[in-house]
This record gives sequence, structure tokens and C-alpha cells, in this order.
Amino acid sequence: MVHEHIKKSFDEGAEDYDKHRRAVIPHLDELYEVTADLAHCSPDKPRVLDLGAGTGLLTEYIFKKYPQADFTLMDLSGEMLAVARERFKGQSNFRYVQADYVEEDFGGNYDIVISSLSIHHLSHENKEFLYRKVYTHLNKGGIFINADEVRGSTNRAEGEYQRRHDENLESQNLTEEQKSIIYKRRKLDNPATLVVTFKWFDTIGFNDVDVFYKYYEYCVVAGRKG
Repeated sequence: MVHEHIKKSFDEGAEDYDKHRRAVIPHLDELYEVTADLAHCSPDKPRVLDLGAGTGLLTEYIFKKYPQADFTLMDLSGEMLAVARERFKGQSNFRYVQADYVEEDFGGNYDIVISSLSIHHLSHENKEFLYRKVYTHLNKGGIFINADEVRGSTNRAEGEYQRRHDENLESQNLTEEQKSIIYKRRKLDNPATLVVTFKWFDTIGFNDVDVFYKYYEYCVVAGRKG
């Protein structure tokens, strides 16, 4: 199963994942800072769900903004969640769920749903299904923010994305083995274009949908439940 390959890949590299992510993605802090800036809602103590939370790197940005929020971190990889548990050690307002977020029940409604660099691994059918599921589990006025990869709108644009990715990776101070792990993960990618993503969001019913950050294939797309 594709999901098992994804789980195995991320289990194997959990300890070095944050380092790899910063090496692979230019301006990672900007990507996450924009996501955190958008994550605002009326409750002072919102319920926050992080899908594909991994090591909790993005959640940490939201935690600094809402330290009293109720956090649920969901991920396929137990090894990745183990790193997240250590990151938030001693915090009683965190719940960790090792599960496939396409299939797993979300356990109620949320004010903020976030995801980073995860959903692009899914089939397009499952992407649309997940976006609809997220919408269903958002409270009224709640926001969904996805910091993820998109496919270029044309083959030439996609080629520019791939060129920039490879040039950046080769410039990093990583071993050949570390680079190999990153290239291997790259084969699991299956991003959709922004045009297709916007069509899904519009059909589902999200309001105020926009791209709030973009650098080559990396972007932040958000929408609210009206």
C-alpha cells in the first residue's frame, strides 16, 4: 500500500527529519510563520488539529500563539510522533494519534485545522475526500490552513519547480546518504495544481480561499467555514 511506503519512509528518517526539512525547503520559517499568522479565530483556547503532524514542527508555531489551546497531532508514523511527544513533553493539552487521517475519525470539531507538507502524498481522490472531511469537522468560522506542495500549472512550470528543488538540495551540507533519503521521499509526492485545489475548495464550500504565500512549489492555501 502507498500509505505503508509513506509510513516506512518517515519512520526511518524521524530523528533527522527537522534538519532535512530545513535543508530541502527554502524559507521554511516564512512558510510556517504565514501559517501561524493565519491561524486565528474567536475562541481564546481553540481546538487545533494538525494532520500529518510529524515531529510537531508546525504545531510549535501555533503553540507559541495559543499555549492554552487543545492540540491533537495525527500522523501515520509513530517514530515521528515520538519526536513530537518529546518536543511538547510536560504539556497536558496535547493528544497524539497514530493513524491514517484519511480513515481515522477526527474526534469532534475544531476551530483550526492545519497541515504541512503531507497531503500532497495522497491520491487526488483522497485529497478531495480529506478536504471535505476537514470542512465537516470545522466549527463555524473555523479555518483550514495547508502549507504544502503544488504541481506547476504547466509542464514547463513544473520543470522549474524540480530544477530549483534539486539545485537547492545539492547546495546543502548533507551526506550523499541523506540526500538519497530525501530524493527517495520525493518519489512519493503527488501534488495537485492550484487550479484543481481551488476547484475542490469551492465545490466543498470553503469561503475566503486564497494563496497567502508561495515560493515555487511551496505555498500556503487557506479557507474558512462560513
